[in-house]
Amino acid sequence: MTRGNINKGAAQISKSGRTMSPMDIRSALQTCLLEAWEQGRLTCGVYHAASMLEKNPDEVMLCVLADDNFQDVALRIHFTLLEAFCWENDIRVIKVDASSKLANLLGDGEPVNDNDVAAGRSARQGDFSCVLIEYPKDDNSVADEEVLDFYKSNEDVLPRPVITLPD
Repeated sequence: MTRGNINKGAAQISKSGRTMSPMDIRSALQTCLLEAWEQGRLTCGVYHAASMLEKNPDEVMLCVLADDNFQDVALRIHFTLLEAFCWENDIRVIKVDASSKLANLLGDGEPVNDNDVAAGRSARQGDFSCVLIEYPKDDNSVADEEVLDFYKSNEDVLPRPVITLPD
């Protein structure tokens, strides 16, 4: 699913009270992320996410963490701290299988100029290992509700499920 066919993905999502299958949650999460991207409700990157959480934790609906950073010890420590902060502040945390898949979904494929991002000339960041989704200004979309329902139905499951995003 790309930004161009976001509406097609949303039409495939059905609202129900049952636990969603892995395919359903993948579609719902993709649609939720793309809608948030289009509405400017995403914060990407570990350091930008930490800054957002420090300033406005009440505005964060969901924290999406990639679960593929086993080799980078420093990043794992940051993730552990972010996850603990989110749990302490009642922010939902969902894990996905790969930051590269988040980058394929949300990035535009062009190289990131860090100077433009730091200077505020570009809102796009190249780090998709952690993505925060803010609450919408209006009501939650169907995809938002499906993702939140999935979280609620799995919040007592340990270990927490890791959502496998399509390539």
